[in-house]
Amino acid sequence: MKKLNITQITAAVHRKNAQILVIVDNTFYTPVYQRPLTEGADVVVHSATKYLSGHNDLLGGILVCRDRKLAKKYFEYYITTGDTLDSFDSWLLLRSLKTLTIRVRQHTKNAQAIVKYLKDEPRIDKVLYPGQGGMISFYVKDEADVARFLDNVKIITFAESLGGVESLITIPYYQTHADVEIEQRQRLGITPKLLRLSVGLEAADDLIEDLKQALDS
Repeated sequence: MKKLNITQITAAVHRKNAQILVIVDNTFYTPVYQRPLTEGADVVVHSATKYLSGHNDLLGGILVCRDRKLAKKYFEYYITTGDTLDSFDSWLLLRSLKTLTIRVRQHTKNAQAIVKYLKDEPRIDKVLYPGQGGMISFYVKDEADVARFLDNVKIITFAESLGGVESLITIPYYQTHADVEIEQRQRLGITPKLLRLSVGLEAADDLIEDLKQALDS
């Protein structure tokens, strides 16, 4: 949930050592909001499972290289190991890319409305949002409210994934980052009060009402 200047970072890294590759995971922002190769990055990766497919119906990944020789090496590895998408999943992904821009913009519009609500909600301590995209993190003031809140969302689903048309909420401390050492989680601000919300394409008013009723439960 932090904005970084890719151009400055890549320039600094390459000045230090031109052989070091700068790799950017662009899953959250997608090419709609950020194109790291145009900002100096060497490699871009996407979890195609998330926004690029956007419907929670396939598993896949995408890797894009600035250097053609490096791209060829990755491609040779890809075809020899057989770790490839099947034909139907490839078709699903191509289908989904046709609606990527309109979906991502609506994710953002919904997320911005929810952020506005959360910042005014007295039971929420802090909201983390970079201004664009559909991903929000926020801290609940009272840890005792967390379990009840997660148990009572109705439109939003308590699940780990992200980037789909459905809104999903997760608690990173116990789920996505459970394997990270506790001390490191604390340094990163990943506490039992932190929730991560992947805002879907449902009506924003309905999502806000869902959050309200869950907090009231």
